[in-house]
Amino acid sequence: MKRERKIIYGVILGVISVLLLLTVYLLIYFWNMRDISINKEYINVKEDSYIDYTIKLKDNNYITDSSKVTTYVTDMIDYINIYYDYKTNFSDKVSGKVLVSISGVLVGNSKEDNSTVLYNEFLKPEDVNYKVEGGLISLGDSYKLDFNNVNKIFESFKEINKKDLDGYIKYDVTITYEVYSELVKQMVTKKTKLTLDMPLGGTTKIVASEDTKDSEQVIFAKMTDKQKPLYLAICLELFGAAVLFIILILMIVNQMKKTVSRYEKELDKLLNKYKRRIVTLKRVPDLSNKTVVLVKNFEDLNNVSKIKNINFVEMIENKLSIFFINDNDITYVYNFDSRKVR
Repeated sequence: MKRERKIIYGVILGVISVLLLLTVYLLIYFWNMRDISINKEYINVKEDSYIDYTIKLKDNNYITDSSKVTTYVTDMIDYINIYYDYKTNFSDKVSGKVLVSISGVLVGNSKEDNSTVLYNEFLKPEDVNYKVEGGLISLGDSYKLDFNNVNKIFESFKEINKKDLDGYIKYDVTITYEVYSELVKQMVTKKTKLTLDMPLGGTTKIVASEDTKDSEQVIFAKMTDKQKPLYLAICLELFGAAVLFIILILMIVNQMKKTVSRYEKELDKLLNKYKRRIVTLKRVPDLSNKTVVLVKNFEDLNNVSKIKNINFVEMIENKLSIFFINDNDITYVYNFDSRKVR
């Protein structure tokens, strides 16, 4: 009986587990979908941008083609031409604005504690707004950096302040767009920052490195105010159905536990009370040639046992305990099953 009970509990727990997993999955799915349009409108946004530089050296007898050189003596640099290119393609028309901010800073850090002791904005932040209409943002510009002049500021600061510094030039281009898409009914925004870091000081250092950015994203349409309640209602119904189902299953399991435990308790009580007078069989013997008398309760069978001075015979199978007494051609039988225990 215990094995059968474990099997039933296992099946019920399996059903509950499957239900919970399915419910959680559907709740997460519909909850995430509540802000996405049912019609699945979307736009693709693809960005392609980079920042790079070319270096013009001072007239010298050593290097004639600076474009082939990647390591430089800083004192030989005349100027650096910095340029950037930025493109963002939208799969549908958008309208709005894009802000371009360019800045250049000379930074000097102390070699002793790495603290910043020099911060010179040789190029103040310049913000330029552009209008966006259509499906493409295309920007590009160049800046001629007087490297020789900036380097002189750095060397002069070190000499005056008697500081041993690590210096570098930081050139930033920050592009921020805010556009509205009629297709997905929402604002689309993004900030991209392109940076060049150019070390200063020393005799042979890499001046700068290329910074390239490529990205692609998909933006889905937002759900309208009329559509949102639909998904919320689905989530609430799923949640409510799951809770009710779980409560129902728990009630059934609880009732099964009560029924089985009461049956076993009553049966154990009988077996313990009359254990000296009960013989247990694995199967019911052939009673076809006997007259079978069904008694209503165990006390009636017990009275017959006392009168006839015959032991009980018990056979248990499928939550049914059959007690009987054989008296020549007559067999007195009492069926004790779980249905009689409530």
